Amino acid sequence: MFRVYSYYMKKIFRSKITIFWGLAFPIILGTLFYFAFSNIYSQSSSKAMKVAVVGENAKEHPFVKVLEELEYDDGRKMIDITYADEAEAMRLLEADSDMDPVAKAVFGQSPDKEEEKDGSKTKRVIGVIRLQNEQDVTLTIGENDMYQSILSGIVSAYRSKADLIKDSASRGQEAVAKAVQSVSEDVEYVANQGMAGENKDPYIAYFYNLIAMMCMLGSTTILDLVVSQQPNSSDTGLRIGASGVSKLKFEAGVVLAGVSYQLFCLGIALVFLLGILGLNFGVSVPMILLTSVLGVLLGTALGFFVAHIGRFKYSIKNTILLLITLGGGALSGLYAVQIKGTIEASAPIINRINPMSVITDAFYSLNIFGTGDRFYRAVFTMLGMTAGLFLLGTLLSRRNQYESL
Repeated sequence: MFRVYSYYMKKIFRSKITIFWGLAFPIILGTLFYFAFSNIYSQSSSKAMKVAVVGENAKEHPFVKVLEELEYDDGRKMIDITYADEAEAMRLLEADSDMDPVAKAVFGQSPDKEEEKDGSKTKRVIGVIRLQNEQDVTLTIGENDMYQSILSGIVSAYRSKADLIKDSASRGQEAVAKAVQSVSEDVEYVANQGMAGENKDPYIAYFYNLIAMMCMLGSTTILDLVVSQQPNSSDTGLRIGASGVSKLKFEAGVVLAGVSYQLFCLGIALVFLLGILGLNFGVSVPMILLTSVLGVLLGTALGFFVAHIGRFKYSIKNTILLLITLGGGALSGLYAVQIKGTIEASAPIINRINPMSVITDAFYSLNIFGTGDRFYRAVFTMLGMTAGLFLLGTLLSRRNQYESL
């Protein structure tokens, strides 16, 4: 098996195309991401989240007083309130929802950009809050990103304690003030929890997807190596098939070579991203490595499985694999980060079976929640998919018999 491993390692490193797509391309793409997104979040962080408030006497509502007290760690206001009627509030919300977040930042179309209307300026908002009474507070959001999730948590935290304010109304203004202060503390805790995570930058998701893409690129390397030693694909495959060598040991050497090469490329890329570009993944280096290794194994298993599907030509198998990897990249948010959230809201099963979504979800979970249930779900999903794909690939390999060579 070592001779097989050594031979295919040499074969990989002699292929300029393999080296480009496995190592050079991800580094180039990571550099472009860095220059495109590195300053966006730092320029927009700690800016107030703009919301529209609808309701009679809204300025006197206890919830509005709570919102006015919310602050970031640097003392800046967390919520910027615009008072509006229902029609105007929805117009401002839809104006923000129709804009892609990357386009907002890259092309200067910021969500807090002001619009001219009838000689006065109005602000786009990311949520509409409707006030009826002390308890009846509702929220409408345009998207489901981190900031809208924080707003949802703030509203939920207030509603859970709204009875306290109502009960204190009969005891005078001082009791109401104390109740509002108590609710404010709970709401502030929820808001700060929503902002938790070592790296709050939403654009770091693009780099999570970049790592996931590198893991999936291992599938194309394995596909090429495995198909090249099949008797119906090449003269080398004919010689290997006629030699009587153990297919299981031979393919184990091939797979080990592919995994070693992909881990080498991933290691170089991580050194570049973390050491040279200085990215903060919001995750400890050991956890980055662990998740990346699991991702590489998953990508390898996928390529191994596709390589043994029938006796199709290499071009057909490669097309199948590209559809899975490129399509999976699009659905996981590699090209537009908000797509994954949209799928999670409408068809979450897709994110559970899409290999790239599972890998990126592991990184996201570590950054925001740490090693909790969501991370372990992603890890066990990767392990299960890897084992299943390797098992299916092995079974298909054993079934492929050739009457003559």
